[in-house]
Amino acid sequence: MDLAAHAIHFVFVIFTGLVLGSFATALTWRVPRGIPWAAIGGRQKEFARSQCVSCQKTIPVQDLAPVFSWIALKGKCRHCGHAIGWQYPAIEIVTLLGCLGVYMVWGFTAPAFIIMAAVPLLVALLAIDLEHMILPNQLVALAAALAIILIVYQYLAYDASFGFGRQALQKLAGMAVFAGVAWLMGAAVGFLKKKEALGMGDVKFFAMAGLWLGLVYLPFFLIFSGLMGVISGIGYRYALKKEIFPFGPALILALYAGLLLQGLEIVPFLGVQ
Repeated sequence: MDLAAHAIHFVFVIFTGLVLGSFATALTWRVPRGIPWAAIGGRQKEFARSQCVSCQKTIPVQDLAPVFSWIALKGKCRHCGHAIGWQYPAIEIVTLLGCLGVYMVWGFTAPAFIIMAAVPLLVALLAIDLEHMILPNQLVALAAALAIILIVYQYLAYDASFGFGRQALQKLAGMAVFAGVAWLMGAAVGFLKKKEALGMGDVKFFAMAGLWLGLVYLPFFLIFSGLMGVISGIGYRYALKKEIFPFGPALILALYAGLLLQGLEIVPFLGVQ
């Protein structure tokens, strides 16, 4: 592929990442507050375009450009001058970087775009868990649905001799075993500490991660998420002076890292897939 084609692909991925980043900010604000984020089914009348949280004025189209609108408006609402938090462009940039990471590993392919579609869900889950300490079921379920779409695509797009039938079974097994291991760990730690260690939201996330990664990535997922959890716990305790911290971000980082390793066809502790 020539340099011009690579440049076009790169620009397209940047555009896609920014659009998905804007979607991630909408999810981050709306989902934990029970605000509809899509006009589907019987919710068309409930769905509304983005509004300023201070003056409730509808945000005009020209102010919806990810990152650039925030910079142009100097982080303030056009109508009332209310400050727009830095976390919104930060979420958009993180989503963009997540999509670029997928593109760099998976290339300009159908699997890459299916994974990119999951990136704003993961970023929204991360931001929501940091703020509210919850992993909303609807976002976890949507991410699981995209994992199923990827499994079906790989099975249909490639000959069975490449092992995608076995891979599908391996990922279904991963969903069950990941969830079972998470529940057992939470029950054991909860019994020892006499308090809940892992919420059911974390267990559901484990199941979704197993569907994406498959059974062979379980050791990596446990070790990587555990390490990230320890680092997060130390940061919360000594920097923020908090004893309780969300474990979701550690799980999300472990899943994203696993997806990149999948694209590189590397299974930690086992070598090449």
